[in-house]
Amino acid sequence: MISEALHVLDRGFSIMRGNSRMLLVGVLVFVFPLLFIWVTQSFFTTAYNNIHTIEGERLGTVMDAVTVVLSTTNASSTPVQAVLLGLANFNLELEALNVYVKDGDDYVVYASKEESLVGMQEVNQRVLTGLHFLAANDHFRNETYIDGVRYWQGFRRVDLADSQYYVFSFFDMSAIDAEMSYRRQQSYFGLTVIFAFLIALAYWLNRQTHWQAHYVSLQEQLHERDLFSNMIAHEFRAPLTAIKGYASFLQESKSLGNEDVRFVGNIRHSAEHLVALVNDFLEVARLQSGKLKVEKLPTDIRIVITDTIESLRSMATEKRLELRFEPNPKPVMIDTDPARLQQVLTNVITNAIKYTEQGSVTLKCIEFPDTVNIRVMDTGMGISAEDQQKLFAPFTRVGGVDKTKVTGTGLGMFITKQLITLLGGTVGVESIKGVGSHIVISITRD
Repeated sequence: MISEALHVLDRGFSIMRGNSRMLLVGVLVFVFPLLFIWVTQSFFTTAYNNIHTIEGERLGTVMDAVTVVLSTTNASSTPVQAVLLGLANFNLELEALNVYVKDGDDYVVYASKEESLVGMQEVNQRVLTGLHFLAANDHFRNETYIDGVRYWQGFRRVDLADSQYYVFSFFDMSAIDAEMSYRRQQSYFGLTVIFAFLIALAYWLNRQTHWQAHYVSLQEQLHERDLFSNMIAHEFRAPLTAIKGYASFLQESKSLGNEDVRFVGNIRHSAEHLVALVNDFLEVARLQSGKLKVEKLPTDIRIVITDTIESLRSMATEKRLELRFEPNPKPVMIDTDPARLQQVLTNVITNAIKYTEQGSVTLKCIEFPDTVNIRVMDTGMGISAEDQQKLFAPFTRVGGVDKTKVTGTGLGMFITKQLITLLGGTVGVESIKGVGSHIVISITRD
């Protein structure tokens, strides 16, 4: 039995050592509340003891004051009465303060804080009992409860030459007890609030631990997925590039008939599409992993735009579109990565050409004090307000597109936005459905 208990304890400690958060939760939920309760209880115990001592000393001080005035004035009624009234004014809890003189077997009020009682015979049996057992110059005080209310009462016998005097005081402690009870209730209410807060905090910490473990697990899964995707993409790219190359050779061959050349052309276009898809996947993987770096250099944007247009002019010519750039008269210098900027422009211009059936694609470079804007304007189908919201989302192609005529991966504009962000810029769209679109690239000048 003992060995099993020790085994369970050992397992519990092992779990806590392996999960420090669980130990922290245990401390928060159990140790702290118990510590607070113990400290609060100790405080109130000390407070009650101190109050008890002070109350007893105060009663003794009142009795001493009355004894002194009796002795020094030889029990003159006027100063004794004045002292009793003064003591009553300074001690609001003083419910009764009387001086008695014995008249035969009776006790008559000689002086009192209630002047109407002077000369009257004491009839309270509890008081009479206390007075009866007092010996010469004897005194005592005690704490008593009457109907659940706490009182302090004091008795003292003062022997003078002419007679014997009896001092009786009665303190009502209900107000002090009510205040202490209220403070105790407030303290325990505060402890309850603290305990509830600690439980909520412990729950939150437990959830944080769970979320963190779940997050780490998801991160590992995403990392494994990215590794797998990259491996597959790399493995696909080599044979696809070979297929595209061989298809190009076959297209140039003189031994193939027209029908065969058309088939080979389809193979080549499909291979090019798959290579582009693989390249986009790899680019997205590098962007999301943070491995893609940019190297900013002083660059004349006019040259980057001109080079990009020339590389895409044949694509525009095939669709009988005018592709033009209105260059600035002076160099437009900015610190950026020219290769990445050209990649961005290639994506944007290619999209503009794809989705424009007639008209033109025009580029403008506009300088501002803090930024340089590149505006790519087409006369295509335009983009609805709803589609503009998801234009830069991955794997998204805007509505109204005949996907049999316009091919794409849905990653181009997503990659564009990520690259522009790396270059310290922004990209947005202005478009009217059926009129055309303007893609605005804004790059901040450092």
